[in-house]
This record gives sequence, structure tokens and C-alpha cells, in this order.
Amino acid sequence: MSQFLQQITCEFDENYSVLIEDDGRVAYAYLLEYGDVIGDVWLYNQDAAPGDSNWVNQQTPYLNPAEYLAPHANIAPVKKESEIRCEWTESPNDSLIEAAIWIRDKFIAQVVSGSKPGWSTLVVKDGPLALVY
Repeated sequence: MSQFLQQITCEFDENYSVLIEDDGRVAYAYLLEYGDVIGDVWLYNQDAAPGDSNWVNQQTPYLNPAEYLAPHANIAPVKKESEIRCEWTESPNDSLIEAAIWIRDKFIAQVVSGSKPGWSTLVVKDGPLALVY
């Protein structure tokens, strides 16, 4: 299992960034403001998805259980920085920062200020790790 860590700074406001962290089991994206986590979203499992959602039986960070995953949720882990990109948006009404996360040119997830969790295209059911996009 491969591990990966990358921080991507917002192009129009350097106080915001997204930290992509894959510990070799599971990958998450964390939206940071001044280095503090203000949003997060599950990106993918490397280990097999648990058959049930009993969080007591898992170690952190949590794998997303099979019942939440879309059939196409099995994506290869990120190995190079060039495989990840973020598209940044600032909402004109409330100045919320939004980050869309792309892996190998495929839109995977979105995280917004205050979203814990954010949204994923790889889930079919809202859960504590990701909401349906």
C-alpha cells in the first residue's frame, strides 16, 4: 500500500489550502484555513471496505464501509502530485471557500468551509465520512 501527502494552496487566497493525506489504508482531503481544519471529506479506501459500519471495530482514520460506496469507488491510490488538482471557488454571497478535488482529471469530491463531511462522487449514501454529490 502506498502513502501520499500533498498540500495544495488556494491560488487566490494563500490562507486556504487542501491537504490530501493517504496513510496507505484510506485517503482524506482536509480544507485548511490558517492551518486549521475547517472541512474534510473521504476520498478513497486502499484497504477493503468494511462490510458493516460499526465504527468501534475500526481504527482511525476510518475506512468508508461498503454500504456507502458506489460500484465505481475502487480507484487506484494517488502516487504523484501531478495526479491531484484542486479548483477553487469563492462564493460571492457569503465568501465561503470551496475546493473541488480532481484525481487523474476525474472530479471526485468537494469540500467547503464548515463541511464535515464534504461531498463525494464515490458514495451512494450519505454518511459520516462523505455526502452524496
